[in-house]
Amino acid sequence: MVTGDNDLFPYRSSWYITKFFSRCGLPFKHSRETRRIWVYDRLVELNVGNSASNQDLPSADLQRVISEIFDGDDFEAALKELQPALDDMNRLLKRSGLAAYLDASQRCHLKNTGSGVNSALLSNQPRPLSQEEIAQRQSLAKFLDSATEDEFTERLLVPFFQRLGFHRVSATGHKEKTLEFGKDLWMKFQLPTGHWIYFCAQVKRNKVDAGGASGSNVATILNQARMAIDHPIFDPDTNKQVLLDHLYLISAGEITRSARQWLITQLDSGQRRHIIFMDRDEFLDHSARILLDLRLEQERDIFENIFDDTVPF
Repeated sequence: MVTGDNDLFPYRSSWYITKFFSRCGLPFKHSRETRRIWVYDRLVELNVGNSASNQDLPSADLQRVISEIFDGDDFEAALKELQPALDDMNRLLKRSGLAAYLDASQRCHLKNTGSGVNSALLSNQPRPLSQEEIAQRQSLAKFLDSATEDEFTERLLVPFFQRLGFHRVSATGHKEKTLEFGKDLWMKFQLPTGHWIYFCAQVKRNKVDAGGASGSNVATILNQARMAIDHPIFDPDTNKQVLLDHLYLISAGEITRSARQWLITQLDSGQRRHIIFMDRDEFLDHSARILLDLRLEQERDIFENIFDDTVPF
C-alpha cells in the first residue's frame, strides 16, 4: 500500500517513498534497495514501537503512516478512489481488531473495535528527535540567533503552521503591521465537524520578560494582545469579518515565567483562555520534526529580495 504495488493505492517511486516518510515526520531515506522489501523492514521497525497514547492502538509512528497513506491529494493526482483503498486497508486491520475511517476533513484515523479507543480523541505525544532532526534543530536555532522578526515569521512560522494543517496562513509583512492591531500572522483551522476557528500570532524576536522598556516588554505585549483579540479580521474565503478564537504569543527567545504570570493576571477570564504561549525551545522541538527539508542558508539571499517593495503587483 505504501509503495503502490497494490493497484488501489498511488504508486510511489524511490524519491516519493522518501518524501512520504518525510511527511510522516520520519527520517527514512530510500536509496537503491528493493522498494517493497525496504518499506516492509521500515514498517516492522515502526510496528514494534510503543504507543504513547494508548496500548489498544498501534505505535504512534505507525498511526501517522496509516493516516498519511490516505492523503487525498495523492489519490487525486493518481486518479485513484479513496473508498476502495480504505476498504482494502480495513480488511487488513480487521485481523487486529482495528478499523480506519475518514473524518469530515478527509483525514484518516484509527479506532479499536473492541475497546472503542479512537486515535482522533487522543493527544499526540511527541517522540524523541532522530539524529537528523537534532541536526535540523541546531540549524533552526542558528538561524533564529540572527533572524529578524520578519524572517522568523516568513521563513519559519508560515511553513510551520501550514504543515500543521492550518489554512490561509498569512503574514502581515513589515509595512502593514501597524494596520493589523497586534496581529503579525493570522490563519484558520478546520475542525472535524467542518467548522472553522481563527488564530492570530504575535511574534517577538527577543526574550519576553516582565521588565524593561523594549518592544518585547510584556506590558507592550498586553496592549497588543487586547487589540488583537478585540478587533476582527477579514476572511477573503467567506468575504466576512470574523473574530479570533485564539492568539499565539510566539518568541524566538525565552518567555519567562514571570511574564506569563503577569500577562495572565492582567487579562480578564474571557480573554485569558484565548492566549497560547510558544517560546524558543517549544518551537524548535516541534519544527525540527516537520521542517526537515528547509534549506535556510541556501535560500536566505532569495528571501531578502522578495519583500513588498519588489513584488510587481
